[in-house]
Amino acid sequence: MQRHQSSTIYLHQVLEAKLLGPGDLVLSVGSEFIENADVQSTPGQRRSAEAVKQDCELKAFIRLAPVVKKEFPQLRLCLSVDGLYACGRFFQTCQDYHWSYVCVFKPTVLPTVWKEFQSLLPLCPENRLERAWADGPDQVYRWVDDLSYEDSEGRPWTFSAIQLTETVGGETTTFAWLTGLRVKANTVEAIATQGGRHRWKIENQGFNRQKNSDLNLEHLYSTDPEKLKAYYYLLQIACILLQLLEQGSLLRHLAQEQGRSPWQLLGSLKNLAYVLLESLRCCLWSSASFTAEAAAQLRISFAPFNSS
Repeated sequence: MQRHQSSTIYLHQVLEAKLLGPGDLVLSVGSEFIENADVQSTPGQRRSAEAVKQDCELKAFIRLAPVVKKEFPQLRLCLSVDGLYACGRFFQTCQDYHWSYVCVFKPTVLPTVWKEFQSLLPLCPENRLERAWADGPDQVYRWVDDLSYEDSEGRPWTFSAIQLTETVGGETTTFAWLTGLRVKANTVEAIATQGGRHRWKIENQGFNRQKNSDLNLEHLYSTDPEKLKAYYYLLQIACILLQLLEQGSLLRHLAQEQGRSPWQLLGSLKNLAYVLLESLRCCLWSSASFTAEAAAQLRISFAPFNSS
């Protein structure tokens, strides 16, 4: 909670595991709230706000990771994360659970490793891929394998680093990532794009959509911590249902029966939610709709379709 002269802002932090799927799906697979205990530090120790944020998120990640692994034991995950996760605790968890990762890499993230990366790039001229798009940017991918790092507990780690320079209209932007995946000319683009740059979908299709639609993620549903968590979980479930309806074959087939596209039929995601609500109010669902056995037989197709 932050108090200002004329207002009070309630902030509740949560670490959310989102699954980036086909068709711009961003589905919640796990939530871990950052508690007050996560902020506690050693008496007399002064830490920056960024250091506190990093420590809190890492503690939440250590609690969330085994939950995700238990719920999805066979799912092969590649974690796309911010640079604050580039540390021994994160690397050890990924190794324990056989998860891959693509982590944002900056000069302030493992600065010694960053210097080594920059010094080795000119020595690896063969590790280079260029892309020139007729209607897009000029891209140059470069990478270095077998960078080494020893964490604060003395554990050795080895990974690759990728640097992407992208030029549009004479302006060049540089991106970089760390990854435990083996980087080659035929994989570097997919690792950088799907594993690294697609993190923005978590913010856009995930949190921003929940904030700026009728889901109202930022609304103060309750000041009671436990009730607020319940509302948050229900909101994530609602978002999953809306995305499945939006991009699944059921809505597409319904629109085709009337000779229209899904958005010609409903107009917006908001309208889709209202239609679903009215069906719950007005339609009698069979008892089979509420059994786990019947639900297990359902399959949702995500074949591409024209939504214009």
